[in-house]
Amino acid sequence: MTNHSGGPIGDNHGAGSGITSAFIAILVLIAVVTFLGLLAGVILVLFPQPWSGPLGALAVAGLLVAGLTACGLMLSAVIVYRQMARLLEQVTTIDQQTAIMAEQSVARTQADTYVRSTMVDPAELRDLLAKIHETLLLPEDERARRFENMVEREVTERLAVTEQFIDSSDFHRARGELAALAERFGADVRIQEARERLEKAADAARADDIARVSRHVEDLMGAARWESAERMALELAEKHPVADEAASLIERVQRERKLFEQNHRQRMHEGIQELVHERRWQEAVTAARQFIQTFPVGPDADALRAQIETLEANADIQARQALERHIKQYIQQQQYWDALALARRIISEYPLSPQANALRAQLPRIEELARKQGPQK
Repeated sequence: MTNHSGGPIGDNHGAGSGITSAFIAILVLIAVVTFLGLLAGVILVLFPQPWSGPLGALAVAGLLVAGLTACGLMLSAVIVYRQMARLLEQVTTIDQQTAIMAEQSVARTQADTYVRSTMVDPAELRDLLAKIHETLLLPEDERARRFENMVEREVTERLAVTEQFIDSSDFHRARGELAALAERFGADVRIQEARERLEKAADAARADDIARVSRHVEDLMGAARWESAERMALELAEKHPVADEAASLIERVQRERKLFEQNHRQRMHEGIQELVHERRWQEAVTAARQFIQTFPVGPDADALRAQIETLEANADIQARQALERHIKQYIQQQQYWDALALARRIISEYPLSPQANALRAQLPRIEELARKQGPQK
């Protein structure tokens, strides 16, 4: 709750508490001064000897005056404090009443706004009642004619909206419009004709969509992009769940993919066996690894995994033999530095091979020939 100045009512109580504390502190100070003055006076009366001189008399008089003055101030402070307490209480009461009046004013304003928003214009109400009265006074055939005109106008307008939805391929909203018309006005030839046009348009759009997607899927299958082709066929089936063509397209993609993989698998396996028979071991190893990566499951893949180690060993032997032949060619052509470099490479890459063992014995002779030939060019 707030007061008329916009601040919390509790602020006045806080200010009052601060003033009260200040007055209490002042009263305590005055009381201390009064007590000291009276105590000094009593001491001087009971023990006059030490204070018999002029200074003592002056001190006694000063203390008495201070005590009496403090008593007067204390009485004045008590009176002022009581008046201020009554004033703060009155201010608090005024703040509370102001806040209550403000809340009541807001409530009245909201109520007036609601009444004005729900209030019917008397002139409009009078015109409406006049039209109803006029209609009731018309003959039965005239009222029926007016009703027919109203129905005709509304049906015509809603059918025009439906046609717009059909033209924009918004078939869902077009079906909603026709369903609302049929529910309100019952069987109508124009509604049935519009529904037939709607379904024909939907069928034509569905057929075009299916034909377009089918052509795209054909292109993807031709490029062996089977995952993309299957995904597009599934999306088409989700879009047209009642279309048999979409379901048939999925089955065809899956069937063609399976047939392609079987034929491709068989051709790859036969190619590997042909490379083995031709003793083209390096190419056979590469093709076997590709086959296992493409078709990881199956008896043929398991058989290749068992043979891969032998194929790799044969490929290494074949590679070393080819390098050995190159060394012999370099020596025959008196290219001793090239022969020396290749021999060292074989010893480094295949240290345990028979070729490496043989080249270690021949390496000093090749180095001697190379040095005799002169510096390497």
